[in-house]
Parts: sequence; C-alpha cells; structure tokens
Amino acid sequence: MQDLVNECRTERMGADAWKWSSGQMTAVTALIGLQSRGMQMNVVIDGDAASFWEQGKDLYYTLVGQLDMACSNCHEDNYGVMIRVDHLSQGQINGFPTYRLKNAKLNSIHGRFKGCMKNIRATPFAEGGDEFKALELYPASRTEGLSVETPSVRN
Repeated sequence: MQDLVNECRTERMGADAWKWSSGQMTAVTALIGLQSRGMQMNVVIDGDAASFWEQGKDLYYTLVGQLDMACSNCHEDNYGVMIRVDHLSQGQINGFPTYRLKNAKLNSIHGRFKGCMKNIRATPFAEGGDEFKALELYPASRTEGLSVETPSVRN
C-alpha cells in the first residue's frame, strides 16, 4: 500500500515520497485500512505474487540472529503465551498499522518486523525493502478470511 501512496504523491500530486514507516505514511495507511474495517482479508498469493509468497514463507521459518529464532518460534510454537503484557498472536497482521501504547504512536508492520528482529539480536532488513515486503505477504496470507481490524491497539 505504501508504494501506491507514494506513487500517487509523486506522480499525481507532484509531492515528495514519504519514508515507508514515517508518521505521515502510517497515518494515511491506517486511514485507508479503516475504510476496509470489517471486510474480509483477501490476499492474492498466486501468479506474479507466488515467488514473493514463497520468499516470505522461507523468511518466516528461517532461524536468524544471536537467539537463533524464526517468526514461527513465537507465532506458531508459542502463540497465546504472554510476552510481557501481551498475548503472542498467531502471526496475523490484519490489525496493522497498530497503535502501541508502549511508544504512543501508530506502528507499521515493517516497523514491527524490525523490532522483532532487533529483539532476537538479528540485523533487520530495510523497511520497505524486498525482504520485508515478501515477509509481509506470508503472514498476510495467514489472515485469509479474517476481518480487517486496522487500526488496532496493543500494549
């Protein structure tokens, strides 16, 4: 969605592009998501998207960082377990952007991925980069049929 927002800004408005997880970008993507609130997630993973979905799935299960962990270690092996003051989710991202009480702002999914990677002492990929875009597609596909809940709130 961020690519579409920036394309509109640069091509139609003659404005500068926003950074992937900037406050302005996250606010606009939350507003766009709010317009879809309650609708079912419908994620395309075939055709041109298939190779990106495969890459995202591989990243989701790849062990990284000093703690040698993958996304699946938390979101499949330990979902429902309390981590600090939150229950671990099953890795669905239908509530992003999410307002986090912890930092009192809207957070993008790439920002959350970056935070997770830092928590396991891995070098994060670039927000808006190909790796995080592919990684975003795989958990998005896990939300198939769930309702859009953007923006949501968590600790």
